Amino acid sequence: MGDDSTTRAAQAASLFAGEAWFDPIEVGIRERIRGFIEALFEEELTTALGRGRCELAVGAPLGYRNGTRER
Repeated sequence: MGDDSTTRAAQAASLFAGEAWFDPIEVGIRERIRGFIEALFEEELTTALGRGRCELAVGAPLGYRNGTRER
């Protein structure tokens, strides 16, 4: 029998407590949601400005894009 279930439960509980919290499922979900929102925003901006990223405007520009950065 070797393993004590109460010891394993205590170790599992300490893994998800305090500032050391790390849940790979939550991280994956957050990354997918962020990617979806960024793609949606990029598509809307491209439509509103009438040009893609790094493209020059024909005639007077309708607006401008600021650069993007990794977080």
